[in-house]
Amino acid sequence: MGFAPMFPSPRVERVSPGHLVAVATGPDGAEAVVWRWFDAVVLGTDDDGSVRLWEPAHGEVVAQPRPSYARQEPGTRAYASAGLAGAEWWVADRADGSPELADVELAEVDDLYAENDLWSAVFGSSS
Repeated sequence: MGFAPMFPSPRVERVSPGHLVAVATGPDGAEAVVWRWFDAVVLGTDDDGSVRLWEPAHGEVVAQPRPSYARQEPGTRAYASAGLAGAEWWVADRADGSPELADVELAEVDDLYAENDLWSAVFGSSS
């Protein structure tokens, strides 16, 4: 049994305004959303370094900071993701700049898909 059942595809219909997405292109040119980051509001940083966030679809969550995360004041916005190994939620970078410049864990998403043979599940063949 692989990891595919644990990582549901963030299908296009599940992507809302404010989400940052990773789109992969398969060998046949088809594109698919393979990861999404939620635009969340920072509520505060706890003594253990974890970051409390509020995200509309999930409510309050506690996230571990990625190396790219710089501490932010409550009320600011940050990109958060769920599902990567090591924590239930991660917080990556500020969400108030240009989305193209966001420092999010693209390499880790690619590694997760490659190590668990998830590319074939997305595109129907090995890629």
